Amino acid sequence: MHELPIVTRLLDGVEAHARERGAARVVAVNLAVGEKAGLVDDSLRFYFDMLTPGTVADGARLNVRLTPMRFRCAGCASEYSPSGADFGCPECGAVGQVVDEATDLRIESIEMAS
Repeated sequence: MHELPIVTRLLDGVEAHARERGAARVVAVNLAVGEKAGLVDDSLRFYFDMLTPGTVADGARLNVRLTPMRFRCAGCASEYSPSGADFGCPECGAVGQVVDEATDLRIESIEMAS
């Protein structure tokens, strides 16, 4: 249920951006959502579809791309995404430091039509 206020704010931003650009309608909104953000992509789409009728985004698609956690290896400095509960570097086995907790949500792009 916490997706509802998130989608409400998201849609406010999308509408403002479309107005600034003089777009007649929004065709798609492309999101990057961290796998640890605690958001359910189906819930995001449900609320998006519920809130968009009568707006510039009426009929638009909400595309959600999940982004994984990222680590930097303390031993060899490579970056990797852990696999399951294994936080070891796939190159050398050392456990790295978190560089991206994958808890964010960001708009990657908005597709608009005139």
